[in-house]
Amino acid sequence: MEVLKAAVTAVVAGDMNGLPMVLDASHAELRDAAANLAQLSVSRAALVRVLREWRCGAYNDENVQQWASFIRRGYVAGRNKGAIHPIVIEYDANDEELIARIIGRLDDIGDRIDGFIDKNEQVGMLRALEI
Repeated sequence: MEVLKAAVTAVVAGDMNGLPMVLDASHAELRDAAANLAQLSVSRAALVRVLREWRCGAYNDENVQQWASFIRRGYVAGRNKGAIHPIVIEYDANDEELIARIIGRLDDIGDRIDGFIDKNEQVGMLRALEI
């Protein structure tokens, strides 16, 4: 349980090394782990970290989309049956609108209509975050 708590905390902080563990956990395990954590909140710095590592090739489009989906929804989409009670993951109040917009866009990766983000759009996201 402690390892999963650490993975959830790291993922919310923009460290995607814990993402495979989060994606493999059941929703009940994720809820139990998150129940014992302080309020989870995504910061501008967490989003910058994900974008920079993605641009450097540390993560692929699918990884980034999975991260954004988990952060946006508070659960791993498509893996659970029955009622889902999402983990509450907030966005830093100072940057909430910007963070929400970029995470929403990252969650669109792979979508038939808006599913591609090129290097120019990545740079634009980073510029918007790095005031």
